[in-house]
Amino acid sequence: MEKCIYCGMEIEGKGAVRKIEGKKIKFCSQHCAVMFEGLEKKGRMKAAIMSERAEIISKLEEERGTKVITLIHRREPWEEKDENYISIEDTEHVLMRIRQTPKDKDVDLILHTPGGLVLASEMIAMAVKNHPAKVTVIIPFYAMSGGTLIALAADEIVMEKDSVLGPVDPQIKDMPAGALISLLERKPIESISDENIMLSEEAKKGIVRVQKFVEWLLEDKMGKMKAKRLAEFLTGGYMTHDTPIVFEVAKSFGLNVQQGVPKRVYDLFRTFEFGACSRPQSARY
Repeated sequence: MEKCIYCGMEIEGKGAVRKIEGKKIKFCSQHCAVMFEGLEKKGRMKAAIMSERAEIISKLEEERGTKVITLIHRREPWEEKDENYISIEDTEHVLMRIRQTPKDKDVDLILHTPGGLVLASEMIAMAVKNHPAKVTVIIPFYAMSGGTLIALAADEIVMEKDSVLGPVDPQIKDMPAGALISLLERKPIESISDENIMLSEEAKKGIVRVQKFVEWLLEDKMGKMKAKRLAEFLTGGYMTHDTPIVFEVAKSFGLNVQQGVPKRVYDLFRTFEFGACSRPQSARY
């Protein structure tokens, strides 16, 4: 059934047809036709792309019998800013969608992100873990740092052999927490600035906090001891922050990872602008 390019609702009957820039476009109502006609060029572009995405997501939900939620960080062609990381606004969006989902309805969360703010990532991870029905995180390309934290909360992770997760060690002012802590062991205290001493203290607290959080996310999936060991490895700064954790490695950790991203997920990604987003190594988690 045809859907309105402006609001995404199904068009019943003849709908409302308007000729805009020489092209006949059908809307679900005169209201949507007038609203769309009043948009500037970028606004019309956004409405058309969002409508296409809604249709793809609807078909994916039908195929999988789930509620599909997206957390995809790519600069949109109608946006000027390039703030592609997990933000508090992302938290509000994802939490609202999860809370609106019936408790017995499975959720698919499509995740594509270099990471982001600690609090925002933790809140989404808690919502994923606390949803009573099954939550599957789908990672077609990468979910680094805070994105990995969210993936660890899921009941199942679907990725490809060359999709990647990453370490979840905290970054304090874009510096690895582990490196800040070791600074106190490598140099005399007199030669370290007051700022770096304070940052080192924050780094210690940050690592403990994230480690305990990861343990909580994992202990019901693999047992307390295995969860503790994996949490310590992922948060302890043993790898660079952009080290890729591929499918086979994630599987060896004991995570419930499955291979085979649904085709319609790639249909969805074709509506995004490629080549214009932050790279994973700039993650701020």
